[in-house]
Amino acid sequence: MASDHTTALVTGSNGFLGSHLVEGLVARGYEVHCLVRRTSDLRWLKGLPVRLVYGDVTSESSLREAVAGKEYLFHAAGLVKATSQRAFDRVNFGGTAKLLTACSRYDPELSKFVLISSQSAAGPSLNGSPVRECNQPRPVSRYGKSKLKAEKEVRKYAGRLPVAIVRPPAIFGPRDRGIYPFFKMLKKGVAVLVRGERYANFVYVKDVVAGVILAAESESAVGQTYHIGAEQGYGWREFAETAARVMGKRALIISVPEAAVRALGGVNSLSAALTGRARMLDREKANEILQRYWLCDISKAKSELGYSPRYSLEEGLAETIEWYESEGWM
Repeated sequence: MASDHTTALVTGSNGFLGSHLVEGLVARGYEVHCLVRRTSDLRWLKGLPVRLVYGDVTSESSLREAVAGKEYLFHAAGLVKATSQRAFDRVNFGGTAKLLTACSRYDPELSKFVLISSQSAAGPSLNGSPVRECNQPRPVSRYGKSKLKAEKEVRKYAGRLPVAIVRPPAIFGPRDRGIYPFFKMLKKGVAVLVRGERYANFVYVKDVVAGVILAAESESAVGQTYHIGAEQGYGWREFAETAARVMGKRALIISVPEAAVRALGGVNSLSAALTGRARMLDREKANEILQRYWLCDISKAKSELGYSPRYSLEEGLAETIEWYESEGWM
């Protein structure tokens, strides 16, 4: 447990993963400061004993006061959809670079800078073999490339700051809007899946939070990268059938061809280019979805950090679905 006055700054604190991380840190006794913008939706932070710090990771001048005197910095902020590589890089890479610069100048006693990256930075696994931290990264999307650039920037500071990187795979849990439409569809007894089984290391958000905190508090994590996921990968069909069973449903699986996913992604990309409004399922996201294996090896996190996922797939899905229903999302 942290001491009563252990301070932490969390970027992206009002988002899905960030808000769960804030709750986890508060539960461990941290004094948590949340970097938010004036326009941020703060619904997930209401009622929590946290301090709000107004700023933006893309504005270095707003970060001096935010980072000063903090013992831990958890960088969870980032764009997950954008219309161009430049837009992704401005926030995911540029924001990380500005935070690192601010920490090196104004927070020299920092205990740990933790970048919450993504398996998208590593890329999909080849031939079903789970990706390991030592493998050559092969991102297949603009988002993944921007996160990899952020990782490389973090490593440049390894001699000046105690840094660590964590790469979660596909995360699900309460408050998530990414996979939420899939659950909403399952509630109606239908699951639309791409033809041909695909696998991912689905992980419940609370297990990711536990892994992130371990990476922060472990001295052996300095300069290291860790995959933080579930014990095993699951096929999308198994994921769908398990979620449907939790709901008391029997899902009708509808398979769509890869060409349909690519076509929809292309149409959405064209729409984004014309309107300037990013779409979640664009050509880049379609390319990620169509990869056969998104599996990662968590043995390094287990052996070096003592990380051990607590939630089974069914337990995580049960908590997630209960939350969606209690909030009236379904």
